[in-house]
Amino acid sequence: MQRSDDVIRWFFAEQRRQSTSRRLARLERAEADLRLCLERFAGELLTRQELALLALERQFVPEGAVARIAGVDAVLLLLPIYLDEPRYHGEDLEDRKLRIRLADAMAREVLRVPALREPAIARAAWIVDAAVQHATWLYRQEREASRDW
Repeated sequence: MQRSDDVIRWFFAEQRRQSTSRRLARLERAEADLRLCLERFAGELLTRQELALLALERQFVPEGAVARIAGVDAVLLLLPIYLDEPRYHGEDLEDRKLRIRLADAMAREVLRVPALREPAIARAAWIVDAAVQHATWLYRQEREASRDW
């Protein structure tokens, strides 16, 4: 089974390949916040077995341990939280816009993993899609409000 760390590293590496220096900085912050979100919600996302492995992994290399233990499905389950929690919205509206687009693209990439083609994961994908639509609507509201100032 692929791990969250593999997907996150691969996805952000692909995004960086086509980026300007300004976008690179935004991507680095977005990835760091996604990893922080994963660390924060590990207790809700990981199975008992994964939590036991996490305790062992943290004894050897604590940084990034959750991403190395969590399955790739954890990323899909995490994306609605990442989009909803203001602490992960970034520094400005451009960060917010980028993170919404990244979450949408990442969810699509996760769904391409053959081992995750099951009904529960498909339902989680629908939730991500709804979260992306809601975050997009909120972003547009924020952008319009900032223009009025």
